[in-house]
Amino acid sequence: MKFVLVGLNHHTAPVAVRERFAFSKHYLPEALNLFVDGQNICEGMILSTCNRVELLGVTPHEGTQGIACVKNFLKAIHQKCDSYDEHLYYYTDQDVVRHVFRVASSLDSMIIGEPQILGQVKDAYATAQALNKTGTLLNKLMHKAFSVAKRVRTETKIGANAISVSYAAVELARRIFTSLEGQTVMLVGAGEMAELAATHLMSAGASHIVVASRSFDKAVQLATKFNGSAVIFDRFRERLPEADILIFATAAPHFVVRVADVAAAMERRRHRPMFIIDISVPRNVDPSINDLEQVFVYDVDDLQAVVESNLRERKQEAERASRIVEEEVAAFVAEWRSMAAAPFIAALNAHLVEMAQTEYERHRKRIERLGGMPPEIERYVREVIITSILRKFAHPLIENIREAAAQGEQSRLCETFGLEVRVGAQQQVRLARSA
Repeated sequence: MKFVLVGLNHHTAPVAVRERFAFSKHYLPEALNLFVDGQNICEGMILSTCNRVELLGVTPHEGTQGIACVKNFLKAIHQKCDSYDEHLYYYTDQDVVRHVFRVASSLDSMIIGEPQILGQVKDAYATAQALNKTGTLLNKLMHKAFSVAKRVRTETKIGANAISVSYAAVELARRIFTSLEGQTVMLVGAGEMAELAATHLMSAGASHIVVASRSFDKAVQLATKFNGSAVIFDRFRERLPEADILIFATAAPHFVVRVADVAAAMERRRHRPMFIIDISVPRNVDPSINDLEQVFVYDVDDLQAVVESNLRERKQEAERASRIVEEEVAAFVAEWRSMAAAPFIAALNAHLVEMAQTEYERHRKRIERLGGMPPEIERYVREVIITSILRKFAHPLIENIREAAAQGEQSRLCETFGLEVRVGAQQQVRLARSA
């Protein structure tokens, strides 16, 4: 049995192409039933996300023939599949193992180290399992992929540090406050970026949120989402003393808060630290506010510098993660290929036992004509001596089989030992001729 994978992702195809190949959650079960037909594809799963569509299968066919089976399925559901061939990638066997491990470990993601892909892979696998479309090989591969992903997360820092501007705000806030527990966040502006930053801050432990927006309805709507309070935009300065963390994200073409506003608030705060994030362009916060004691102002460029620094660190961690993946690929492939030796070894053992039994019966008749053997001696000859001879004779042959399987040379096994392989849903091996 062979692994085969055909797919496309954000590296190879624009979203206009990816969406043509996407499988909806509703259609996925039907697609899996068509894909895993039990003959050309014996086990399989389909991973379909906004950034990738991949069909992973176990097939009895070699290389290009296995790939053709997957492409034929794609052609059946996407009539113009060939016209998108330049966007598709094809992997077989060891390359499939490597790719699956890298995807599960988030090394192939648009944002390296993002955690969502592992959950998406697990969901795709669970769907295939629920439909009985997985088996021994695919189960082994996916369980190992999940184990590798866990090892990468544990032994590297690939998922650490902020790589989005909104989350970088949390990282900077943690440098200023010992803990975010109990801190009050004020949003001045109710746009998407402000909401994202607030979401991360609240998840990190901030306790209360105040929202000010030129549209009071929007302020109320967003405040309600976080169980916070809304304030009329023109009165947000009155609430500044409450705010430990302020996020400014308005479309105003000028500063909306100045040194005097914050200085007055700091007096009432008894100079407890205040963290101000200005993600507006043009800036909403007078940069000279940063000169006030215990006030820390960061703008978009500051946040972006944090993101870029963290991205460099993630790339270094990705190199470590890639080495882990390569170790695990080598170990998995060796185990997988040793499994391939099992039917050959079983066929050889069965043939040797049959041959020994035939020879024993032939000689037993001669012995009977000479007076026969006591039952105890006959049993000893049959169960001990013959078995011992067979084991010693078979041992070097079995080692040869295992070595050939470890190198992926099943064809050499067939030629060397006269073995015939029948391809089907289950691989079967028998001796094609007498040894």
